[in-house]
Amino acid sequence: MSSSSTHHGHADTGSGSGRGALTVALVANAVLLVAQVVGGLAFGSLSLLADSVHQASDVASLVLALVIAVVVARPPSARYTFGLGRADALGALGHAALLVLGALVVVAEAVRRLGSPPEVEAGGVIVLALVGLVVNAGSALWLHRGHRHSLNVRGAALHLAADALGSLVALVAGVAVALTGVDRVDAALAVVIAVVIVVSAVVLARAAAHVLLDGVPPGVSIEDLTAAIAADPDVLDVHHLHVRSLDGRTLSLTAHAVVDTDDLHRAQLVTERLAEVLQGEGIEHVTLQVECHACTPPADTGRAEAGSADLGTGVNDR
Repeated sequence: MSSSSTHHGHADTGSGSGRGALTVALVANAVLLVAQVVGGLAFGSLSLLADSVHQASDVASLVLALVIAVVVARPPSARYTFGLGRADALGALGHAALLVLGALVVVAEAVRRLGSPPEVEAGGVIVLALVGLVVNAGSALWLHRGHRHSLNVRGAALHLAADALGSLVALVAGVAVALTGVDRVDAALAVVIAVVIVVSAVVLARAAAHVLLDGVPPGVSIEDLTAAIAADPDVLDVHHLHVRSLDGRTLSLTAHAVVDTDDLHRAQLVTERLAEVLQGEGIEHVTLQVECHACTPPADTGRAEAGSADLGTGVNDR
């Protein structure tokens, strides 16, 4: 019968997207990265070098977060009608692959050093690991507290929190070497850091793939959204309901709704009411196709149709 599409735009200013905080965190973490690499080589600490791999991923994630904050704010164009928000997910997949590669390099070197461990200067390791812990934990806490409304910034904060754990492990390794004199502890704990890197990479890759494959966003219930539409007194049936995330943050819904009218103006009023209800549920982009009778179902493909609610009557039954 007709279609209606609505969305609420949100201006993304530099302050609102956390660009200032991200820039400060990026500078602090870049300086720390250089210090960890130099210190790890100078003190013979594989734990610090392993931690620097994750630290490099933190720097990359902060760069990506800054770029995404700028790119996502760009309006849709004739070529990219949905905008460029999914560049975040594409970059995350490549970033996850590099994280796993770096972790494998660390494990290979740890195995070699377990067989023939070099002498580790525990004092230098402890100092640099402590600095790393302060910088990473402080940056993560600052980003989370000041800009928790931005999922992009929150993702960077979580990455920094994971690296703070790596710094803590490096600190423990330095203390253990200082107390026991067993240099193999450094290499053994480097493997622990590598495991943390792989786990964080897998979580990142799964989240990115979920967005790219149009998975239903976490925390969204198809049944609840279908019920919200079906609760309207002028809606007789809901079908072909689909929900996805356009960029990992913005939710988009499309659905067909059979309405109890063949009047175009009344149908438009129904779609406006439904759009308000759905936006209240956190759906920013709403596209509804209203019909005066149920559309012909597609050929059976063996797949169940998600988000269908039969309210017991149809227009043609009246």
